[in-house]
Amino acid sequence: MNADSTGGAGRVVRWICIAVIALTSLEFVVATTGVLLRQPAPAHTDFASYYMAGVLAREHRSPYDAAALVARSEALGLGQSTYPFVYPPPFAIAMRALAALPFETARRIWILLTTVALFGMLGATWRLGRALSARLEITSPLAGWLVMAAFAPAALNSASVHSDIRVGSVGVLFGACTAIIAWRSLAGARPSPWVGLVLALAALAKTTPVVLIAWVAWRGARRTAAWSVAWLGLAFVPAVWVWGPGIIGDWLQHGVLARLAVPSGWAHNQSLNAALLRLCVPAALDGVTVRAPLLQQVLVWALTAGVAVSTWSCVRIRSRPAAMLPLECSLIVLAILIVTPITWVHTMAALLFVWPVQMLVLARAAAQRWKWTPHATWAACAGFFLSSAHLPVLWGTALHHRPWVALTTLPLAGMLISFATCVVLLHHAPVVAAATPGAIRQSA
Repeated sequence: MNADSTGGAGRVVRWICIAVIALTSLEFVVATTGVLLRQPAPAHTDFASYYMAGVLAREHRSPYDAAALVARSEALGLGQSTYPFVYPPPFAIAMRALAALPFETARRIWILLTTVALFGMLGATWRLGRALSARLEITSPLAGWLVMAAFAPAALNSASVHSDIRVGSVGVLFGACTAIIAWRSLAGARPSPWVGLVLALAALAKTTPVVLIAWVAWRGARRTAAWSVAWLGLAFVPAVWVWGPGIIGDWLQHGVLARLAVPSGWAHNQSLNAALLRLCVPAALDGVTVRAPLLQQVLVWALTAGVAVSTWSCVRIRSRPAAMLPLECSLIVLAILIVTPITWVHTMAALLFVWPVQMLVLARAAAQRWKWTPHATWAACAGFFLSSAHLPVLWGTALHHRPWVALTTLPLAGMLISFATCVVLLHHAPVVAAATPGAIRQSA
């Protein structure tokens, strides 16, 4: 189907899609952002830890002293559960400006910034869809419009986005970065400092996305990867100026390693590690600090190795058509979220761009009459639904025993289904791209 054959009916469908996207966007701004701006902060927010890290940074004190963070929060009367700060030192430096404001004012500004990042993610996903359609030689513009009209309402009403806005975390920022990286993986041949900056921001927000820097370099964009490393180095300069070089060791020892040493089996943690911990010790759901049993540890290592091997089996192919690189980026993002020991529901906003990529690749595969297209389409949709829908099993207490505790792993199941779908498409889908096979080139 081409653009001309759709005629007037095609224009009607396009305007219907535009109306759906516009109305759902307006509804989100009014009913989600607007309501949260008027309400006081909930008792448990990630933003409280960010804010207090900024406060301690202004006082030239380490934000990785968890006890000092809580004591200072209580002295300010925030009335918040102040979790340990685990992000890189530049993050705390960046929070100094907001920490100069009253907490509620700073929180409202953060909500607005997160909302801007959310619509930036939608915009990047739209550009990704258009660029990918061109690479896949999908001539009808309706394919992109229909995918986006289905995607935008689902993304705006996803559990990850709503949770991120409410608790003031960085999942949406991470999601905007991954959508931009996937989009720019289709770019031409110039090195791009600003894409390097996006890669650096993703690493500063969640640390584990440094893997994407290595992937970009592996796919040929070495100068862009070098830009991202340069941006990261530059970001650490103010932190070292404030605290001295010892802050890096403090972050690794008392921030990252100290947090990973405490098992987290809360239902909001959808990592492979947390899910297996809940299945082995259902009491972990209640926040009880438990020792992970040997069986859980063995399963975690075995399944993590399986995810790593499956990812590498796809990534190692050097002659990948450029049109398939967003799908490869999707695979890596999913692998990061699955194997990272702590992957909160709001962090899963990073994978929202995956479904539109899969659907456009499947549209091309359908045009080539690939016999497994219907099955892969159902799998892609099931993975997207399970990983993004509001599932009451995550918030209730009635399932905190066997066998019902298994229901708290449904979002992880969605990620695993999406991961498997990416692997199958990368290995077997007969997609013939218009682009020259090989690499992201020097601009991704």
